[in-house]
Amino acid sequence: MTTKGDENELLRSVALQNASSILAARRRAERRNEAYLAEAQRLSHTGSFGWTISTGQIYWSDETFRIFQYDQTTTPTVELILQRVHPEDAASVRQIMERAARDGEDFEHEYRLVMPDGPVKHVHVLAHAEQDDSGEREIVGAVMDITDRKQAEEALRRSENNLAEAQKLTHTGSWSWRVADRNALHLSEEWYRIYGFHPEDGMPDWEQRLRRIHPEDRAKWHGAIDRAIAEKSDYEADFRIVLPDGTLKYIHTVGHPLLSASGVVTEFVGSATDITERKRAEVLLGGEKQLLEMIARGDSRELILEGACLLVEELASGSRCSVLLFDPSANCLRHGAAPSLPKTYTEAIDGVVIGPSVGSCGTAAYRAQTVIVSDIATDPLWADFRDLAAAYELRACWSTPILSSAGKVLGTFATYYREPRSPSSQDQNVIERITHLASIAIEREQGEAALREAQANLARVSRATTMGELTASLAHEVNQPIAAAVTSANSCIHWLADDMPNVDKARAAAMRIVNDGTRAAEIISRIRLLFQKGTPQWQLADVNEIIGEMIVLLRGEATRYSISVRTELAADLPAVKGDRVQLQQVLMNLMINSIDAMKDVDGTRELAINSQRAKNEEVMVSVTDTGVGLPPQHAEQIFNAFFTTKPHGTGMGLRICRSIVESHGGRLWAADNPPRGASFYFALPTKVEAE
Repeated sequence: MTTKGDENELLRSVALQNASSILAARRRAERRNEAYLAEAQRLSHTGSFGWTISTGQIYWSDETFRIFQYDQTTTPTVELILQRVHPEDAASVRQIMERAARDGEDFEHEYRLVMPDGPVKHVHVLAHAEQDDSGEREIVGAVMDITDRKQAEEALRRSENNLAEAQKLTHTGSWSWRVADRNALHLSEEWYRIYGFHPEDGMPDWEQRLRRIHPEDRAKWHGAIDRAIAEKSDYEADFRIVLPDGTLKYIHTVGHPLLSASGVVTEFVGSATDITERKRAEVLLGGEKQLLEMIARGDSRELILEGACLLVEELASGSRCSVLLFDPSANCLRHGAAPSLPKTYTEAIDGVVIGPSVGSCGTAAYRAQTVIVSDIATDPLWADFRDLAAAYELRACWSTPILSSAGKVLGTFATYYREPRSPSSQDQNVIERITHLASIAIEREQGEAALREAQANLARVSRATTMGELTASLAHEVNQPIAAAVTSANSCIHWLADDMPNVDKARAAAMRIVNDGTRAAEIISRIRLLFQKGTPQWQLADVNEIIGEMIVLLRGEATRYSISVRTELAADLPAVKGDRVQLQQVLMNLMINSIDAMKDVDGTRELAINSQRAKNEEVMVSVTDTGVGLPPQHAEQIFNAFFTTKPHGTGMGLRICRSIVESHGGRLWAADNPPRGASFYFALPTKVEAE
């Protein structure tokens, strides 16, 4: 049986044991919590610290020692901390710590540490100021090693910068938009630059983006998107956009759909590439090629210059172009081409005399230098023409002189705008290239005009030379009707002088006089036509009639050498369009060549001239002789300039004949005429435009 004292002792023993167990459990829990905390700090690279302001004593957790790379036997101090801080951050860290110690304020700061072995760490410090019951101030907080995060952020920033730079260099912007409401979810900086929006204004909505697209391309753009949504497929499209200042851009866009878990298209992501430069280059190259082809095939100057204006207008949206041609005889500019300017305006400036202050074009032609007028309303060069320009809403005019290969002014190429504007380097490059082509076209036309005049003079000299050789025959041809007229006149006088005048016979003699006089006059008229000087006169001509005229003219020459002339002319021959005198010259040269080839041969001498319809709506004429034939081994050279088989020939007759026939859109060729002689053929189209 226990006593009361024993029970108390037992209770005291049990209480002590329980207290000891509780304390041990608490210590184990604290150690466990401390271990958990230490492990958590190690895993998160976050250390803790405490700083008693009054004593300057600093407490660090194990992880804090690891972050600063100090041995745990080291006593932390403010100076030890500052020793590790990056020199560029030391001043700001010291300032923050001093303010915290002075004012007891919370602070948060990021700075860099430089480790003894060289690496740099980034730390984020978060501190809270406390005050205990005794008034002691203490700052507790955490320091986190954020080096990995900073490195990741820097890598991401570099990647984003590289992407942005790549997009800028390639003129490619990225985007994404939601299918439900068509609103944009992402638009890159380059996209904003391409479309002319400002990021600070926020993302443009669907309607704003739609208004940027060229009205003519909206349907195509919509169609590509609608098909992609319906088919859940990628889409690709080329279209144009127009910026608020009128700038035209060509865009190539590629889109890719993003599907929900249920297979519904929710978004599109993709890119938009500004291909304006490529398109401009393609259009410019294609346009230049077309203009060169027009020049090569001999299209009219007006058509070529109009094409040059339209090409620049296509490349420079909103522009209107014109070409003025310099007339040195009047020292003025004449209308050349202006397909998009009002006719009343071009008529008003046609014939303007060039000078040092005569608008853009008159001044450019005077100076032989490009003149840029960005604002007609304020530029003194337009003082005398400002009202005229305002009436047609013209506010800018850039004029470039068109110069010949020798540097002489041929004209001007002007680019007008309805708003004040200065040319970009791209604009200037396009205008320079087109102006060069315009100079080629104008010089070609001037050269061809000079060549035509030279050819006409050469042909006239050739005709004169030929006619000189035929002087005796022509004199005989003219003398015959004159002698006959004299005889008829004497007979008429005789019949009238009798006591009983024979009026009927006198009348008949008088009629013969008229006929013979007319015949002589016709021969002289034809000779004068062959000698006349002037530009070709294109008209409808009867080939059979021309053949008949040449036979009459050369009949004496043929008779002189005992050559018979035979013709076989188609009755239903259509008329050809050409210069009558030039066609007469072709026939005369071919007939004279045939006569020359036969005058010294033995045997039959016959000149046959035929006309007939040919294929492709052509009239074909052949001149055939029984002469010496084509020169052996030189048949292909007879049409070359200066090639001749005649002792005193110039070698230009057949060359001129071929040039004339080809200028009429026809062909001239030769062939042997077995067993003896040669045949010359030329074919002329019945439908050809005058050149």
